[in-house]
Order: sequence, then C-alpha cells, then structure tokens
Amino acid sequence: MMIKSALTRAITSISLFSLVALAPLTILADQEEAPVEATLKITESPLPDNCYTAIEGEREIDTVVVHYASAINWFNAGFQNILSDEGKEYAESIGLTRENIHDHKYDWKLVKYIFESYKVSAHYAIGRDGEIVRFVDDNDRAWHAGPSKMPNDGRERVNNFSIGIELMSSHPDDDKTVVTHEDAYTEEQYTSLKKLIAHLCSLHDIKYVVGHDEIAPGRKTDPGPLFLWERVRNEDYSPVDCD
Repeated sequence: MMIKSALTRAITSISLFSLVALAPLTILADQEEAPVEATLKITESPLPDNCYTAIEGEREIDTVVVHYASAINWFNAGFQNILSDEGKEYAESIGLTRENIHDHKYDWKLVKYIFESYKVSAHYAIGRDGEIVRFVDDNDRAWHAGPSKMPNDGRERVNNFSIGIELMSSHPDDDKTVVTHEDAYTEEQYTSLKKLIAHLCSLHDIKYVVGHDEIAPGRKTDPGPLFLWERVRNEDYSPVDCD
C-alpha cells in the first residue's frame, strides 16, 4: 500500500508539473500574432512605365512619404485636354458629371488616370474604405516627391530612397466639405496605412515617415493640417509600428 501510495503521489506530481510547464507555451501560442503579410491584402494596378523609373539591382529604401490625392479637379479644362480616351471612357462608365464629382472624388481609379496623364506616380494608394492599391513596385523609383529635402538630415531627391503612399483625401482649403479630422481621413485609412508601413518595415529598413509638405514646404500641402501624425509616427519621424 505504501509503495502504491508513493507511486500515485509521484505520478500526480509529474502530471501537475507537466501542466504547469506546458501552460505558458499554450498561452504564448494563442497570443502569437499572424504575420503582417497574411493580413495585408494589396490590389495590383500597375501604372505605365513612363510614369516611374525602373531600377536594376536593389534600391536602398528608408523613408515613407505620405500624400493625399483626389479627383476634385477632374473637369479642369487643362486636364481634360491631356486625359486619355481610356480615362474619359471610365469617367463616362460611372456617370461622372460636374454635378456629382464630390460623390466620386476619392475614386482611386480616377486618380490613377490623373497620374497617367501627368506622368507621375506613387507606389501605393489607400482608398476611403482602407483598400490598398499598388501602382509601382517598391524597388522602382516612383515620381511622387519632386524637388525635395528631408527635414531631419537634409538629404535631397527624396524619390531616390523613399516609398510614396497616396491617401484618398483633400485639403480643407481646396475642398470646403473637409472640415474635421474625420472628413479628411477615415479610420479604415489609418488602419491600412499602419499595416502597410509595418509591412514595408519587414521588407526595408524604414527609419522615417514624413509628409510631402515637410519635404517640399511652401510647394506642397499634403497630407495637410487634419492628418493625425501621432497615429503613424513618433516625434523623431520614426514609424510607430516598426520594431
């Protein structure tokens, strides 16, 4: 009986030790986050190759530049003169008119036709619903920054070492319907922007997140006064979600 009792206590002790030892492993497994790539959906919609510079070899990228874009000036006469037939056909297919332009101003497909017409580009666009669209491959040089200078270290020609991201939005000076932070940018856009920056951090050595207005002050105004910088970066321009 004494042998049996001792054996029972030993087995019980081993079982309890196993449960205690294994429990933390189970909790850690349950808390483990899915890879960013598994939760990030990107719509591919390449711009023509006359809108960016194709780069051979690996491009060194350490900066993200945040922009805004809209089709609010779609019916500007000068733009209509250079707009492609495909762009005009798309606008007609969605019933675009001067009267309803505000209902369609954040259509990224319209914005893409604007980029094509002016032969400019960004790497990504983010719609009001949070959809992420890729226009240009990361390794190629998109034409989004123009004459530019980093506000922290003074480097110029920011296109050379940056990724450009366009958020579908407008400046309050250009669009009187944009009054509040919520008018300017949606919660879905901030969520997708943070995910996209985190994804880029996993691929490149991203050190800085800046606005177009910060690298081209006086010339550019995007992403504007209603963009909440604290959602995506720290005071030293470093991204909040890149560990």
